[in-house]
Amino acid sequence: AILPPGTPEDQYKFAIGLVRQRAFGDAERAFREFLAIHGKDDLAPNAQYWLGETLYVRQMYDEAARAFLTVYQDYPNSDKATDSLLKLGITLTHLGQRNEACATFAELLRRLPTDERRLRPKAELERRNAGCS
Repeated sequence: AILPPGTPEDQYKFAIGLVRQRAFGDAERAFREFLAIHGKDDLAPNAQYWLGETLYVRQMYDEAARAFLTVYQDYPNSDKATDSLLKLGITLTHLGQRNEACATFAELLRRLPTDERRLRPKAELERRNAGCS
């Protein structure tokens, strides 16, 4: 066990602290443990997203893609669903899966309101970078 005793919020903050320290292997273990214990908690979508990030930054793209897809599939109404679609598309681009990446970006752009200022420009840029038409 890597997580300290405490509330789900305390344990989530601990795992995020490991990300901030750039201890990505330990953060991965902490998020996996958090999800095993607290998979139904309100923080679970965030923990699943950050699990994907710990894998992505270490270029473990297959596992990262699965983690980001899990957010979208298991927590489709969470705040992290669209963020995860963006990262899934980027990750699929790294894996050379252009068609899947383009489909992911298309789904993301379909879900985003046209006036969305936070993700839309990044999604459109990454879509172009992937060579999507």
